[in-house]
Amino acid sequence: MPLDTSKNNQKIPVNPGEVLFVSGRPSQSLNILHEGSVRVEVNLGDISFALYTLEGANLTPGIFALLEGTTLPYTIRAKSSCVISTYAMNQANAKKTLTQKVSVGVMAVRTLLKEIGELYKRITAIRGLTSSIEFTTDNLGAAYFILNPSIFPDLQPGGPITRDENIIDPVMRSIRNNLAGFYEHGGLLPESPSVSFLDEDHGEFFQKDYADTVEWRDSEFHFIRKILAVNPKISQALFEADPSLLQSAAESYVATYRELFDILEKEVTDLTESMQTLLSGDQSLLEKMNLTLDLFSTGYSTIPSTTLLPITEWSLKKAQAHLAEFNQIFGTPFAGATSSIDTLEKKQKELTTKYSHELTSKKASDEKKASSGDDSITAGIDINSLKTELLNSASQILNYAQADPEAVKEFSTLMVKLKTFKNPLDPDPDNRKIRRTIAKTYWDVYKRSFTKWLKDGRKAPTAVEMMLRYGYFDESLLEEGHLVELRARMEQPRFNGNVPVHLGTDWLEKIYGREIPTSVDELGQTFFEKLKLDLKDSGIKSDKDIPPEYDTGEARLAYEMNAMYEPNVRLTSGNISSHFPILTKYHITLPIDKCYVTKAHVEKAIQEILAVDYTAFNREILYRNEEIGIKNEFVQRSIIPDFIIVPSIGPRVMMWQDLSIFRGSGSKESKGRITIPHLVTGDLKSFLMDAIAAFRWELCKNILGPDWNNVGIPSITADYTDYIQFYKKSKDLSPELKEKITSEFKRFRTDRDKFAYDYNLWLKYESEGVQRVNRVVRAIFYRHIPFQRAIREKVSGQPAFAELHNKFKNVRSRQHKEHENKYKKYMDASGALPKELYENLQFYEV
Repeated sequence: MPLDTSKNNQKIPVNPGEVLFVSGRPSQSLNILHEGSVRVEVNLGDISFALYTLEGANLTPGIFALLEGTTLPYTIRAKSSCVISTYAMNQANAKKTLTQKVSVGVMAVRTLLKEIGELYKRITAIRGLTSSIEFTTDNLGAAYFILNPSIFPDLQPGGPITRDENIIDPVMRSIRNNLAGFYEHGGLLPESPSVSFLDEDHGEFFQKDYADTVEWRDSEFHFIRKILAVNPKISQALFEADPSLLQSAAESYVATYRELFDILEKEVTDLTESMQTLLSGDQSLLEKMNLTLDLFSTGYSTIPSTTLLPITEWSLKKAQAHLAEFNQIFGTPFAGATSSIDTLEKKQKELTTKYSHELTSKKASDEKKASSGDDSITAGIDINSLKTELLNSASQILNYAQADPEAVKEFSTLMVKLKTFKNPLDPDPDNRKIRRTIAKTYWDVYKRSFTKWLKDGRKAPTAVEMMLRYGYFDESLLEEGHLVELRARMEQPRFNGNVPVHLGTDWLEKIYGREIPTSVDELGQTFFEKLKLDLKDSGIKSDKDIPPEYDTGEARLAYEMNAMYEPNVRLTSGNISSHFPILTKYHITLPIDKCYVTKAHVEKAIQEILAVDYTAFNREILYRNEEIGIKNEFVQRSIIPDFIIVPSIGPRVMMWQDLSIFRGSGSKESKGRITIPHLVTGDLKSFLMDAIAAFRWELCKNILGPDWNNVGIPSITADYTDYIQFYKKSKDLSPELKEKITSEFKRFRTDRDKFAYDYNLWLKYESEGVQRVNRVVRAIFYRHIPFQRAIREKVSGQPAFAELHNKFKNVRSRQHKEHENKYKKYMDASGALPKELYENLQFYEV
C-alpha cells in the first residue's frame, strides 16, 4: 500500500520493498527523506525498470510532480529501510514553501539536480545502445541485400536504388529506403560483403551520425548547478537575500526534468523498435539471416561459405552483445527476443564446423594476398625490397626534413602512444588531443620536406615521396598490401584530358613558382589581405605595394599550405572528430584499387556529369572586340574549375572557391578550385556532384551580388531560396508532401546543402525519367539546370516534363532568334562569326 499523505507532519519508517508513491496518482505532499534510500521505477511501454536511486538524508522524492502540478510519472519504492516525513500540500503551497523556507527550497532543488543527473545518465546509456543497434541494422541490411539482390527484383545490378514506401514488410522497406539514401550520398556497395564492411561507419552515406548522446536545453541547468556548487553558507545567504532565485531555479529544474523525461520515453520507444527490427519475429533481420543460411544449407544459394558464414557470425555476436547490454541497462531480458538468435547460433555452429577447411583456407589466402598484392598493377613490386626501402619510414622522413629536435622528440613519444590504441582514430577527447599535437609537427615536417624535395629536383627517398603524395608516414600503420598498392601507383600515366586536374605537389609547385594566384583561407582572406593585416603599419594599399622580401615563393607556399592545403586535407576526410592527416590502415575502408583517384578518374566523372548538366560551369562574361565594333557583349562561357588531389582519404570533395581572382579585370573569368582526396571512400562522381552543386550556388551568388536572392531577377539561388521559404504556402504541393519536405530539410544545415541534395536527385534520377524531386523544384531546375538536348527529348514525353519542356523550348528559341538577329552585323564577308559569339549562339539552340 502506498503512503497515506493526508495526515500532516508525519514521520514514517518504511521497510525495504514497500511502495511509497504510485505512478499515475497526483502528488499531494512534500516528502523529506531523512535516512535510507528509495528507488524510482518507471513503466514505459512493455518495459518496467528502476530508473535511479535516491540515497541519503535531506532529499525530497516526488518533488518534481508536486511542483509541476501533475501526476507522478514514476513509482517510488523503498530500496532499503528508510525514514520519511510527509507534509500535505498542493502545487501553490509547495512553491510558497520553497521561498519562505529557504532550507527546504535548497533541499528540493538539490534533489532535482541529482535526479536530472541520474536521469540523463540513464538516457545516455539507452541512446548509446540504440545507436549501436542502428549501426548494426543499417550495415547488416546492406549486407543482406548484397547477399540476396533478388529481394528487390526491380533493381538492376550497379544501377540506381529507388525508395518504395509500398513494401509491406517494414524491415525490407527500411532496407530498401536506407540503400536509396546510401546510393544518393555516394556510397559504394562492395561486390560481396565482408566483416570489415560491417564494422565500418557508413553514417556519411546513410545520413546518420549514430550519436550516443542526446541534445537538450541545458544552459540554465549548468548555470544554477554552479550556484549550488559553492559553499552552502554562501548559497544559502544568496537565496535568503533573494528567494526569487530559488524559485527560478526550481522552475527551471522542473522544466528540465520534464524535457528529459519526455526524451526518455522517446528513447525507450526508439530502442524497442530497433531491437524488434533486429531480433523480433519472422520479419526481423536475424530471421532473414536464418533464411539465408537455410537456402545455403539446401543448396539453393550460390553464396560461398567463406562469404556468408563470417557475416552470420558477425550478426550473431552483435545480437548477443546488444541483448547483454539491454539486460545490463534495464535489469531484465528483452521481452521481444525470439528463438531466432538460438536458431542462428545452432546453425552457425553446425555450418562453421562443416566448412572449417574452406574458412581456414580463405583466411590463409587473404593473408597472403595482403602481404603480396595480386592486382596486375603491383606485379612488378618486390615486397621484400619495398619493406627494406620503407624500413623506419618515420625516421627517414624526420631526418630528411631536419625538423626541430624538441618537436621531433615529443612527436615520436606521442606516435608510440598512439600505436598502442585499439583504434587511433577513436573520437575520444584524449585521443583527439594527441592527434592534434602530432598533426602540428607532421605539417611542419611536410612543408620542410616539400621545399627540400622541390630544390632537389623533385627527388627524395620513397618514404618522403609517399608522404607528399598520400600522407603516408609510418610503415607499421599500414598493411603490407597497402604499401604495395600505394607504391605501385606512384607513377600515374600521362594525362591529356580537358579537365584541369592537379596532384597536390604539382599545385604547390605552381604556387611556389607564382604561376597561379594563392587561394583564400578558411576566413575568406587572400594572401594580400593577410599580409596587409600582418604589416598593417607599413602603408600597403595594393598588391603592387608589397615589399619583394615578403612576396616570395617561400611566403606564398607557406600561406597556401596553411590557408588551403592543410584545411582541405582535414575537410575531405569527412569526420573532423576522428581526423588524422597521417594515413593508417584504419582509414582504408575500401580496397585501394576501388578508392584510388587518378587524373583520368576525375576527367571521366566530370565528363559524365557534363553529359547531363552541360551548363554546370557556365557563366556570363563580357566579350569585347573593338576591331569589329563589339564594346560590351555578354556571352556564355564554360570555365571548368581546377581540381586538386590532396594527400588525404575520405568521403568528401570540397568546393573551396568559385573564383580564383575576386576583383579587377578577368575576375569573373577565373577558375574555381575544388579539392579531392587521393583516396575516396565512396562514389567519386556523387561527391563531385555535391561539390558542383556548391560551386553553382556560390558562383551564382558571387556573380549576382546583392541580387542573389532577388526573385525579381530569376536565378538558381533566388528561385530555390524562395521555394525553401514559402513551400508551405505553395498550392502546387500537397499537405503530405509539405510534411515530407519539412522532415527532409531537418537533415541539412544550410540552404546550399538542401539544394545540393535535390541537385543529386536531379542528375541521378530525374535525368533517367524517374521522378524524385517535387514539381516546384523540377520547374526551377528545368529552367536553370537544363539537361543535354538528347535527355530533354527523352523525358519530354512524360507528363511531368512536357509543359516544362515546351516552356523551355519557347524561351530558348526566342533568345536564340534575338541573338541571331543581333549578331548579323558582326559577321565577316563569309558569314562567319567570332568564336565567342558563335558558341554563345549555339548555347541557345534547342
